[in-house]
Amino acid sequence: MFIGNNVKLSHYHEEDGKKLASWQWDEDFVTPLASDMIHPYTAEDWEKIFRDASNSYENVEFTIRKVSDDSLVGFVDLSDISVRNHSCELGIGFPKKEDRSKGYGTEALSLILSYGFNNLNMHKIKLSVYPFNIGAVKSYTKAGFVKEGTAKNEIFYNGKWVDIDYYAIFQEDWYARQQ
Repeated sequence: MFIGNNVKLSHYHEEDGKKLASWQWDEDFVTPLASDMIHPYTAEDWEKIFRDASNSYENVEFTIRKVSDDSLVGFVDLSDISVRNHSCELGIGFPKKEDRSKGYGTEALSLILSYGFNNLNMHKIKLSVYPFNIGAVKSYTKAGFVKEGTAKNEIFYNGKWVDIDYYAIFQEDWYARQQ
């Protein structure tokens, strides 16, 4: 269910917090990920994020690991899960540069969308992304996400105001793509 050809969705492992804390300083990773103040997370902070999600009905956190050796390459989450509206927001990150642009994101998106639509019965899964994050936008559209709109001058980024694009995929559209 959570295993692809190259990556799998898994639980938090004992040393993951230390790895994530040391990897978080890649500017290409942390700057587009944070829409508000960037602050350092300790290993304990990362662990708390995963531990809190394990007891939550509003958030689900997975680590993304290589199938070949179980090494940590990233994380993915569904947050702000609305039981009434069957919707949630998706977040995904690959902290190490060497783990980006290898197809891991596309495969992890396929796995988390399957979980969201097949296990949680979500009607809509949405996300936000900087329009200049070309790799992410390509991965999202390849997975079936469609742009719903743009919030102009929404985020102060590297000394200037930038837009944020909003994308979503609906359950029926995702099922149609699986045929």
